[in-house]
Amino acid sequence: MSTTLGKNIKTYRKNKGLTQEELADLLNVTPQAVSKWESENGLPDVSMLIPLAQALGVSTDALLGYDSLSEQEELIARVRETVAALKSSGDTRDQKALRVSEYLSTETSLNPGCFELINDYVQETANLSMYADPVLENCFPDEEDRIKKLYRDAIRKGVYLISHCSDKSLIEKTHFAVAWIYIHDKDFDNAREHINVLPSIASNRIKEKLNMELTFFESGFENMKGDIKENAVILFDLVCSMLNTFAENYGWWCKDKDEALEICDWCEGIVKAFAGRKDLINMHHYLRARRSIAFFKLVALKKSGDDKGAEAYYGEFAKAIKGEDLTDEEKNKVIELLNNDIAHYSKYC
Repeated sequence: MSTTLGKNIKTYRKNKGLTQEELADLLNVTPQAVSKWESENGLPDVSMLIPLAQALGVSTDALLGYDSLSEQEELIARVRETVAALKSSGDTRDQKALRVSEYLSTETSLNPGCFELINDYVQETANLSMYADPVLENCFPDEEDRIKKLYRDAIRKGVYLISHCSDKSLIEKTHFAVAWIYIHDKDFDNAREHINVLPSIASNRIKEKLNMELTFFESGFENMKGDIKENAVILFDLVCSMLNTFAENYGWWCKDKDEALEICDWCEGIVKAFAGRKDLINMHHYLRARRSIAFFKLVALKKSGDDKGAEAYYGEFAKAIKGEDLTDEEKNKVIELLNNDIAHYSKYC
């Protein structure tokens, strides 16, 4: 760990999953103050060190660079390393999801105050619930009690996090994941309760928009450009998430092949247009969006019985990816992800 305070603040903030604006909200300071700390253009007042360390979940020694990792960070790193190993095993996706959730169930029981691990657990159980859903994949028809036990445990711990954690980002992520568990468990009333407390983009009165304007009026356009870049990445991630939902459901459930393909093409076009500025997107999310939309287009073709069309589109997509301004590693990653989806879901279409 660097002994530079500004770099430590930035590192621990990102480890916590907080934006500069969210950290500023927790400390009742401006986002510009946090930006100055991290860029070394200013230092927090001594009176801010303890609240800052508490908000970031580290000791003041760690924040100042006197110890490399806090005890909780070592715990989180160890658990996440084990989770990564479980996910890279040769098991099927559903079995990996089950083993990860059961492992995290144990770890969160042993470490009930570690909110980041609780959030990981609830999110992984939400992922498991997709595989267990009888309407979707129905991977565990003979293990209902085992799955239900995980649902109850994850929801209970998620509600505890929501009630006791001060990290707004973790609370929202947990509400989101708990809602998914309830949806796949067909408990729609409880799902709706968690959905209704999440922030909505419908009003267009979002803090990111106003914070950009605040920066402009306070510090000028040149400083605002940094906010624009950061918010462009956030917006791209949101757009990809929404378009993935559109394409996924049209691909799987729309009975009109042409309509499904039209929606998938539209989604693909938006993602590609957005990626015209590679510096304003998360490349990892771009690659996954390209692969997922392509896969749902293949699903629409296969489910309509157009095997030749699916085969032709696969070749066209692979050729298009090879022609994009991507590294060889990125090109190979897209095709690898697509092939993995095809292998896993071929039994359904």
